[in-house]
Amino acid sequence: MFSFRFFSLLICSALLSLVSAQNWYTVEWDAPTFTAMSGDMIVPKLPQPGGTPYVWPGVQSGNGVLQAVLDGRSGTWWIGDGFFGTPSLPWGNGFNVNPGDTVHFTFSLSGTTWTCTLSSNGKSASTSLNITGNTMNRAIFAAELYDVPFNFGPIVYRNVKITASTPASQWCGGIAHLGSYPFTVSGNTASGNTCNIASITQNNA
Repeated sequence: MFSFRFFSLLICSALLSLVSAQNWYTVEWDAPTFTAMSGDMIVPKLPQPGGTPYVWPGVQSGNGVLQAVLDGRSGTWWIGDGFFGTPSLPWGNGFNVNPGDTVHFTFSLSGTTWTCTLSSNGKSASTSLNITGNTMNRAIFAAELYDVPFNFGPIVYRNVKITASTPASQWCGGIAHLGSYPFTVSGNTASGNTCNIASITQNNA
């Protein structure tokens, strides 16, 4: 529904994308298999009208990406869960939010089914997606921008927990990113298979 983000990230892990109208600003972790992620997103201000801004946390495989996408195409923010890739699945549920709102998001895996939840200011949405043939091996916090400058930050996440099938001590400290921009990650500590991150801040490029 949204983008070929998962494909672009595979390419960008070796070479930066050269699509002029498209810009990525990410913070990322890699592990053999991610099984859960949760946190609080502080909704940023809206960019100037025009273009297509997407802001999202998600987990990615080689075949697709599961996302909680903050979509600003209409001139207001809407957030919803969905999977873009193979298999092709209908987009999930969501609701409108405003700058400054806090959205709590969760992704959790049972078998091949991911359960996604969103909640903010009394609004909530839940989506279950049977995503077969996908091993989620990348956790991503992204600003995905088409004809929109990254001048509407910061984008802030707090109380983030990312869980994998392997000890977090093996991957929690390995932070990657796309885009030349200032960002900070604070308080990332490993506890069992979970990486606890106090905050992630993605500042204006």
